[in-house]
Amino acid sequence: MSARGGGSAPIDNTLRWVIVGFRLVAIVWMGTLVGATLATDEGANQVVVGATYAGALAWTGVTVAHALHPRWFRTTAWVVADGLVAVWVSVSPFVAHSQDLFFGGYPLSWLLLVGYAGGFWPALAGAAFLATGQVVGSFGEVGRTATQVAGDIGGFTVAAIAFGWGITVLRRYDLERAEALAALEEERAARMRAHDRAEIAAHLHDSVLQTLALLQHTPDDPHKVASLARRQERELRDYLDQIASPHSPSLRARLRHAAGEVEDLFEVRIDTVVVGDCTADEPLECLVQATREAMVNAAKHSGAGTVSLFAEISDGSVTVSVRDRGCGCDPGLVAAGRGLAQSVVGRMDRCGGTAVIRSTPGEGTEVELHLGRADG
Repeated sequence: MSARGGGSAPIDNTLRWVIVGFRLVAIVWMGTLVGATLATDEGANQVVVGATYAGALAWTGVTVAHALHPRWFRTTAWVVADGLVAVWVSVSPFVAHSQDLFFGGYPLSWLLLVGYAGGFWPALAGAAFLATGQVVGSFGEVGRTATQVAGDIGGFTVAAIAFGWGITVLRRYDLERAEALAALEEERAARMRAHDRAEIAAHLHDSVLQTLALLQHTPDDPHKVASLARRQERELRDYLDQIASPHSPSLRARLRHAAGEVEDLFEVRIDTVVVGDCTADEPLECLVQATREAMVNAAKHSGAGTVSLFAEISDGSVTVSVRDRGCGCDPGLVAAGRGLAQSVVGRMDRCGGTAVIRSTPGEGTEVELHLGRADG
């Protein structure tokens, strides 16, 4: 028996509260017997009987409080202290000259604690300790036969064997179950890795090889070659984002996909940088659509050949910036209900976010979108 670390197995947490429950049942059981003894046994020392029960009741309260600290509950010092209380409770009927053994199941609750803290052999030693108290206490006690004493000793021994062996078996079963679950998770992860490898191989065959074949047929068209290469790069990035991200659907993948759609539609280059990732829920899908409209606006009206998309995804919020170096405009001329005001600002307002448009004629436009993860 020794102090354990703060992390204990789930079965140990359950067993700890089983011990507490058994102790509560035992103290109620003992209280019933004490009441009967005080009412019917005129020769018993009522002060000893009452004081013994009051002490056991107070110690039960300490036990419940102690159970809240797992690392204390299995220490040698605690088990010994609890054992001294149990031994006193078990011999108190002899001290009080009571005809009845009013301790009930209290000593058994200590044997359950010893089995929890030390296992089979310490529990058996605890039973021998209690049996010794019964033998010593019965000396000179009128009315206690050897058969009754042997019955008490046999009860302690059977309880110790049941508790010590049962707890050992439960812990072994819990360990085997945990190992089986770990093996199952490892096997599942291996199957998922094999599936991912197969998916990547199929994608490379179906997409990349076809693109390479098209490039070989059009080597003299630089614009088409660049467009095909750019499209293939984007598809690969989207695919890798989807299989590498633990989030489904992935916000990073959704933003890259929207950028790719705008690239194909307007034949402009969109440089995309996304930091972080999260699950694209309904409010964030609204953010994706607003981002797409901002990119469409830049591709249609800015005159710039390249648009920059930067997104930062944190635990608390998502910030997206769409910027171009095109002709720009006067933000004061953006009429309410038209253009960016409707497709971007209005959409962000409806989903609980904000949109800020910064533009200078001749220097370009920046649209910054912000949405809290708890908004919407």
